[in-house]
Amino acid sequence: MNEKTIATIALPERSFSSFQETLREAAKWLEPAASQGAQLAVLPETINLLHRSDHAARLDDFALDDWRTATALLCDAAERAKIALVLPLLVRENGVLANCFYLLSSDGSILGCYQKRAPAPGEKAAGVAPGDSSPILWDGLRVGGGICFDVYYPHAVFDPQMEDGVDFFVIPSLTPAGTVLDYCALTLGTPFVLAYSAWSRILDRDGTELVAGGYRSETLRAGFGSPVFPATINFDAVTLFADVNQEKMRDVARHYGRDVRIRFNQPNCQFMLESRSADLSVAEVMRQFGLISRRDYFNCHGPDAADRAALPRTR
Repeated sequence: MNEKTIATIALPERSFSSFQETLREAAKWLEPAASQGAQLAVLPETINLLHRSDHAARLDDFALDDWRTATALLCDAAERAKIALVLPLLVRENGVLANCFYLLSSDGSILGCYQKRAPAPGEKAAGVAPGDSSPILWDGLRVGGGICFDVYYPHAVFDPQMEDGVDFFVIPSLTPAGTVLDYCALTLGTPFVLAYSAWSRILDRDGTELVAGGYRSETLRAGFGSPVFPATINFDAVTLFADVNQEKMRDVARHYGRDVRIRFNQPNCQFMLESRSADLSVAEVMRQFGLISRRDYFNCHGPDAADRAALPRTR
């Protein structure tokens, strides 16, 4: 078992008069997130644009040249709360605009950066450059990324990161992603954390929605409740297509008892297998019973399987 609690924090768009006001609003929710057990907080896309009341205003005017100094108020608050932070910003480096997020550890150090792979048409016109980022190591996990429009190009954006062994994806966004996100979680067998202020969602690796909420709710818009949405994910888990695996699942449950949890998704012919013990890994269960992950199963039997030199990693 390897559980982590991750929270999204919603920030109302076009409700701030300045970037510093946005930072103060975000900072005040970090302590409540940490108190609910969150080890990582994820903010929505380009928080330095949330005070941009005129959408015709040039993006270049809002980009940060020294983001660390500009966001010190928020970064210091995260460090005091001892919570890691996904900080999405529009920045300018060497005269080039980039829509990206930085992953900061709970001690405030920079673990890495993801740059948007597929800028939207308006961003391209404004000179926002595409990026090609590697997974970021956080607390023993490899964090993959996507930002907003990236979601609509899963093969170009997510597949290469999966080949690099990503454990989950964080998606700061200004789009709801909808069933596209469900599809990505289900087919990739990987959790997704969508930080979208109107309606954030955290999906488990089998597409199950663990939490959802945001300013689409009239209760939150009226000033009640909290814009913090945490969910606990077990990263020692795998999804299994029913074929080949289904005849063994009863024996797995009988053999390991409460040390495993098995969830069956009938419409998608899929099991999710989790370790519930610190002394047992899912990889060990799979070796013991000769199970194959959903992703490996379809890679092995797809129309291009003959062109593959070797099976991908089991996950």
